[in-house]
Amino acid sequence: MDSIVEQQRQAYEDVERLEQAIVDLMLQNLTKHRYRLIREQKINGLLEQIQSRSKHLLDLETDALGLRAKESAAMADGGFDEFYARLGSIGNYHRRNPELVVRPPELDFLKYKHNPEEADEKRRARAARELASAQGEDPAADVVGDEEDETETFIDEADERELETMFSGEERFGRYVDLNEQHDLYLNIKDARRLTYLEYLAEFAKFADIPRKSKDAKYVEYLSSLRAYFEGFFARSMPLFNLAQAARESRAVFDAEWKPAAASAGDLFCAACKREFEKETTFAAHMGSRKHQKTVERLAKESGGGAAAAEHVQQRNIEQKQAAERELAWLERLVQRYAEILADKIQDTRSNVQRRQALTEHERAQEQLDDEPEQLGDDDDDQGEQLYNPLNLPLGWDGKPIPFWLYKLHGLGVKFECEICGNTVYRGRKAFERHFQEPRHATNMRRLGIPNTRQFHGVASIEEALGLWERIQRDKKQTTVNADTFEEFEDSEGNVFNKKTYLDLKRQGLI
Repeated sequence: MDSIVEQQRQAYEDVERLEQAIVDLMLQNLTKHRYRLIREQKINGLLEQIQSRSKHLLDLETDALGLRAKESAAMADGGFDEFYARLGSIGNYHRRNPELVVRPPELDFLKYKHNPEEADEKRRARAARELASAQGEDPAADVVGDEEDETETFIDEADERELETMFSGEERFGRYVDLNEQHDLYLNIKDARRLTYLEYLAEFAKFADIPRKSKDAKYVEYLSSLRAYFEGFFARSMPLFNLAQAARESRAVFDAEWKPAAASAGDLFCAACKREFEKETTFAAHMGSRKHQKTVERLAKESGGGAAAAEHVQQRNIEQKQAAERELAWLERLVQRYAEILADKIQDTRSNVQRRQALTEHERAQEQLDDEPEQLGDDDDDQGEQLYNPLNLPLGWDGKPIPFWLYKLHGLGVKFECEICGNTVYRGRKAFERHFQEPRHATNMRRLGIPNTRQFHGVASIEEALGLWERIQRDKKQTTVNADTFEEFEDSEGNVFNKKTYLDLKRQGLI
């Protein structure tokens, strides 16, 4: 067994090597999403090793068992006796194991210095040289320096396989969230709104819309499922994110904003029977029922203290209900905080769901087979291969420019501007016509005080929309006046009057 001092020295060396490995990983300029995700997983693992080594160092420094002090005293009192004893122990070990091969620890950390994308490029170049050599096109292209091409990187086949099983097909390696299971649980909640998956992604964090009476055991199960999914998603797609700190900060804000009065059990809660009622009449009938009286008598008998003890038990039931409501509110707030942090990914998920709804079955299957479908948007400048798109054509489902004939067929070269939507420009008549039914245009119309009816479709100018609305109101008033003026009535003597005159005369009793 190594001495305490040697264990400390080795732990310090391990921490330094692990820190340097993290620096080497962070300095690599990676463009592929898969490689960046594996790198973050590796860095997270190295950080956990640093924490483990640091905890071991702290235990050695604390020296709770006094082993370090005893070892220091032995070395101080015995002179060189302890030194020669340890030296002899080392010599005996190597004499017993003469064939032992010592592997320098530096070799285990060299892989963190090599860029996997550069290694892939070297392998592709080597394969091209081998193919050229096999076809006899370039006899001089025999593999030279192949040993250098086989560079070990921090990514191996096990990491690739683990990444494949880490995410579902909907998550696309952490680009999107997959809340299909939670959506099914939401639909099983009593009196919950029937939302499609696309609508659910936009409104799942609006817990205030769910009736209080529906927040039962199934609702708690639903919230727990949301929390577990988000925490697992953070660990898989964002392993370096400090989730514990975000939860602590959210808890501190929640505790500061929580008011005990808001958690009152209410007047319609029976503390003895642990039941809550929706209507006051039902609650009053229950309080006067024989079943309730028997429950109160049973509590008094079980507590052994009479009516005062029964009141104490009922107060305890109220406190337990308040605590349960507080925990439920905290769970809702925590899920909302997670949703705020993942707002961009949730919005990307909604866009992806809308896009996939327009794909054919063949296109969806082809997308699933694509290992690296697309790069992240903020890495376009770092990609080695740029799309050739001189005409600035829109991109299709595969991330490539659409054909020019399709561009002309749909009239995407014609741009339409909508002043009501903030001068937003739409490509093609079809997109322009469709946007009149979208929530954005309807919201802006309501801000102008105009209903978004069929009469206003095609009107993109604010001035024209207001003018049309005034004309519609004016015509509506004129139509009402004309109805009163031109509708004719005849009395018993055969005299003909318009509607207004006839009603006035009849009220006066003249006809």
